Amino acid sequence: MDKRTRWYRKWDLDVSRETVEKVVAECSTPDKYARGGGILNGPYTPPDSEDLIGKTLVFRSEGVEMTFEITGINELIFSENGGEKKTCFTKVKTLNHEIYLINQLIPGYTMSRQISLVVDMVSGYATVCDAHFGTPYSSIDVERSFIFGRLDGDFQPGEMHHFTSELVGRAIEWKYSDKIMLIKHMYTSDLYYTYSAAAPNGAWMATNPADYVKVRDNTFIFSFVEERQAGLQGFFVIDTDLMHDMGVFYGCSADHISSNCVGAIGHWADCTTVFDK
Repeated sequence: MDKRTRWYRKWDLDVSRETVEKVVAECSTPDKYARGGGILNGPYTPPDSEDLIGKTLVFRSEGVEMTFEITGINELIFSENGGEKKTCFTKVKTLNHEIYLINQLIPGYTMSRQISLVVDMVSGYATVCDAHFGTPYSSIDVERSFIFGRLDGDFQPGEMHHFTSELVGRAIEWKYSDKIMLIKHMYTSDLYYTYSAAAPNGAWMATNPADYVKVRDNTFIFSFVEERQAGLQGFFVIDTDLMHDMGVFYGCSADHISSNCVGAIGHWADCTTVFDK
């Protein structure tokens, strides 16, 4: 489990912990947090996968055991370290039928809890991103930990997922749908990234804390938490062979929460410009 320290900066966009707890309680059903995605949930979002229905995935790391029993296309039974089993609404996504993103909110947490499991079903190696609302600085910001481990079972040899800087110094321009502008992600350092877009009233650019994890050659987890903005987390699995990603936005505002899956297609871009011509 790893939390990496960065200097904290924030505009005054916070709401009280009591407000967050109220919103979490009122938005506890998936029709209120997980079935949308808005304009980012376009034609490039992979469909929900049925590949793993009937399988039980047991993830282990040092001092951590998580069990994911996938019972339906959008249903999963989660338990942790032999504790209570909880039925969750889940989204299972894949780009290549080998690497899967399995995302769910775990019920029973006043400040919400999202578990995002990325698993390579060839090697068995996996990453858990364990996230919730609230940090020592802000009630609305997402705080998370990355846990690297492996599934029980017989798999081919591979390498443990790990933090990487392989994407640093590069950029990808992403297209989510025809309804919004292209968004460029510039992977500017091992602890931050910058994104930009050609908005109607001019160029937009912001830099946020980010993490990069290598899953296997040409497949990466890229994740950020908005800083001096609304505090949401973006979490993506990027396949640089396919130039396609799948991911989830997780966040809270004064009147709703979101845990919505998205997807985009991309192309390599210039890391030194706000947006490409």
